[in-house]
Amino acid sequence: MELKKGLVVLFTGILLAGCGSAASTTEEAPAEPQETAPAAETAKPEAASETPADDEIVDRIYTFENATDSVITDLKVYESKGKNLAEGGMKPGDQIQVDVSGYYLHTPNETLYTVEFVSEGNTYSIKTLHVEDLFNVLYLTGTDTTTGATAVSFTNPDGSAQEVETVDAPADDEIVTRTYTLENAMKTDITELYVYKSDTKGNLVPDGLKPGEQVSTEVFGYYLHTPNETLYTVEFTVDGKTYRHETVHVEDLFEKILLGTEDMTTGATPIGFQAKEN
Repeated sequence: MELKKGLVVLFTGILLAGCGSAASTTEEAPAEPQETAPAAETAKPEAASETPADDEIVDRIYTFENATDSVITDLKVYESKGKNLAEGGMKPGDQIQVDVSGYYLHTPNETLYTVEFVSEGNTYSIKTLHVEDLFNVLYLTGTDTTTGATAVSFTNPDGSAQEVETVDAPADDEIVTRTYTLENAMKTDITELYVYKSDTKGNLVPDGLKPGEQVSTEVFGYYLHTPNETLYTVEFTVDGKTYRHETVHVEDLFEKILLGTEDMTTGATPIGFQAKEN
């Protein structure tokens, strides 16, 4: 796909229409972020000229560069929690389906999922669910606070095992997809439900990232126009302060992400983008 030739630009406003600025620091940020560059010099990352189908997984390599004058001691890139799948409430016995994608556990890029749900103000979660796991229904049971038992069950309510078809293991570089069916197996309503990739990569720069140095990582997901939209969070720590941007997406095309801008202290977006060139 062809991309417009661009200059290095710093994006200090809204990343995507409707998403808003998601920047945050360890200190309270002003309600209205300020732009330090003239409007004519700011821009969004280039968008792809063609959009994929709703069920198509898009793969990207993100390259990050330390654009600050200090060493970045921590850098994490992980899928944002996303939207509440039970926004209208999920009553006992109700089911919800959600699409997931990732690499099998036997591959170098293993992918784990977190299922998190809230009922009567209590939050329950499991962080080790995987596309390799085969089941017909995942029952959201809640954690037994006295035993710390798992918050979900793969066993049918009558105690019988679920009968599922086996599948062949994929190649290391193959991203597989699944449709998870989740059922509220509690006696109370579930008011919030999230399904998102677990942060399995951890700190991408355990030895630090010096000014001007770069590091790359892979991301994948669905475009924003699809029902399964995927957003990523970029989080980094420099000089003891942590900055975060929660609305980076595989739909955005750029040469690299610049970590750190001159206006980080104002609460404006703490990252910039270098545009791709033909």
